[in-house]
Amino acid sequence: MVILSGLIAFIGDKIGMKMGKKRVSLFGLRPRYSSIIITILTGVLIAVLSITILLGVYSELRNALFNINDVLNRLERLNQQLAERDQQLSERDQKLAARDQELSRLQQEIEEREQEIAAKEKEITEKEQEIAAKDQELKNVENELKELAKNRDQLQNRVAELSSQREDLETQVTELEEQIADLEADYDDLREVANQLQAGVIYYMGEDIVYQKGDVIYNDVLEGGRSEQETISALNEYLQKANQVALNQEIQVNEETGMALRLQTEDILNAARILYNMDQGSRVIVSLVSRVNVPKNDWLYANFQLYEDFIVFEKDSLISSRVISSDQSSEEIESELEALLQNVNEKAINQGLLPDNSGQVGSINFSQFYELVNRVRSSQAEVKVNVYATTNIWREDRLSDNLKFELETAAEEQNADE
Repeated sequence: MVILSGLIAFIGDKIGMKMGKKRVSLFGLRPRYSSIIITILTGVLIAVLSITILLGVYSELRNALFNINDVLNRLERLNQQLAERDQQLSERDQKLAARDQELSRLQQEIEEREQEIAAKEKEITEKEQEIAAKDQELKNVENELKELAKNRDQLQNRVAELSSQREDLETQVTELEEQIADLEADYDDLREVANQLQAGVIYYMGEDIVYQKGDVIYNDVLEGGRSEQETISALNEYLQKANQVALNQEIQVNEETGMALRLQTEDILNAARILYNMDQGSRVIVSLVSRVNVPKNDWLYANFQLYEDFIVFEKDSLISSRVISSDQSSEEIESELEALLQNVNEKAINQGLLPDNSGQVGSINFSQFYELVNRVRSSQAEVKVNVYATTNIWREDRLSDNLKFELETAAEEQNADE
């Protein structure tokens, strides 16, 4: 077919050249266009001849050309069937994987059961050996019982006699326990009185008292309403800090534990119980105070005192004020300011601020006090000294750097009132 196509092309080219040379005209066209038409017809003849030969020789080509829609539909059905088979195969693979996984699990479970069975069999063997030993022991006991049965009457009489003696002894023990309880109570009272007397005697003999009864040894704020373990840990940490403070004084120390504090267990448990039963997030001021007068190198007996903590003065709130004349002398101005500070101290205590052992809740330093005196003296007329809180002042705080002093003239105050 290739050779025939080449021959037709060659013949068509020759015919076109001859017609071009002879200037032959087709359908009245110019020779040039006639030559082109002959060349086109030659190409069409080659294509028609090629298709005719192919259709005549290959029946499959005829079927594919004239039945192309059937072939495509069949191909689509085959593709669909192939997809369904693939999906079925995938599902079977998944089921097979699940079965394999289930089989592995069952196999593992079987192995575990076999191990348990082996352990149980071993345990049964041990129990059987124990039973055999117990049987032997039981036989020995039965033999002993047979021997003891011979003296049963004598033993019963002895038991009755011992029971009677036991009842008498129990009665005596009860009476002794009551006497011991009374003696312990008396001992505690006498011990406290003796400590007080001893402290008084030592004091009048010229010895120093480290802590007087009621003196605060240590103060701190603990959070209430926490878990039992957190409450115990916080209380233990508090006691360690309090013990470190107490060690700064000349008191007796337990060399084994390093503790200088002597506390009652019931007092510690009661403090822990109170902290535990508080509302969650609440603040509690825990104070450790001396229970007796404590001279040098003696034991420090202490008790807990718990107070609920709260804000006594809020930030920027007015605590107290006093009108002072700047025409007075320095001594008189100092007396006026001291009276103002004393009023602040009393008001703070009345509203809940905890005082120290001297009954005070704090003090301002020397330079700050005389700076305030100079500010009053430098004023032109009567001034009103206002004391404000610079921050929230809680119940356990001290009044010192958290106070602010502002001065205003009496005229300004009167205008503000009007």
